[in-house]
Amino acid sequence: MSYNDNQILRYLYGLDNVDYPQSIKRFFTSTNNTMTEDREAAINELYGLRNNCKNLAVFSKHFVDAMDKSFMKFTQFHMDILAECDREKGVVKSPYFIEGSFVVYSIKNGSLSLWVFHNLPNAHKKLMAIPTLYIIASPKDKIKGEGHQLDCMVIRMLDHYYDMNLRDYIDMVLDYLCLRQWADVEIAETVTRQKKEIKKNKKIQIINESGITYFTFDSKWFTEIYNNNEFTVSGHFRLQPYGDGSKRLIWINEFVKHGYHRKALIEKFKEGEEYI
Repeated sequence: MSYNDNQILRYLYGLDNVDYPQSIKRFFTSTNNTMTEDREAAINELYGLRNNCKNLAVFSKHFVDAMDKSFMKFTQFHMDILAECDREKGVVKSPYFIEGSFVVYSIKNGSLSLWVFHNLPNAHKKLMAIPTLYIIASPKDKIKGEGHQLDCMVIRMLDHYYDMNLRDYIDMVLDYLCLRQWADVEIAETVTRQKKEIKKNKKIQIINESGITYFTFDSKWFTEIYNNNEFTVSGHFRLQPYGDGSKRLIWINEFVKHGYHRKALIEKFKEGEEYI
């Protein structure tokens, strides 16, 4: 399913006028799920996120691997990253999530709020994403790794729903924020378009309009790349450093490059090379 077809994304990024939180409440009623005060409050908070979210962040597998290797080292920075990103709201998508699933986050006063959305089978004829979990996490110290204290409140949004990966959702967002803010990452922007039917002069016309813009995150830190394909490098200027400390602008003619090898930055670091 296209990102432009996902109802939670359409709501958050203002692509339609559907009262999405109210639709969630009707779903609860129609499926006999208990509407507690905590669940209703978590759903109501979604109203404040509409048109306030950063562009969707889509993680590559390399980026997730980098986070998996780093999460115990980033615990000492949890308080700092939440302070630096205070008032930020966003949506993240991981390749290891169930297809169509997202995590929506909001940061306020040193706490991280998460809505975990899963596409549940037969939940809605339009495959409406449903929040299965609402989590509030607050780090309590700057301890690195084991011993780090993280206060959590978890509200299971659906009756009889259990998920064993609660801490994974928290660590994933916190690690993403740390890597995005402070590490060397590759970010590719994708701007989508969507078709829309309009009625004009009693005729149906199809127009293209803006859809959801998202960023794909990759990591240079743990990723080693081999490329054996030939490709053309176009002519370009380069600022050439000289031994006396000066730099001069020189022109490089177009040439054919016969593949390349880029070490993972962590390997360069181990070998004493400059990596910034």
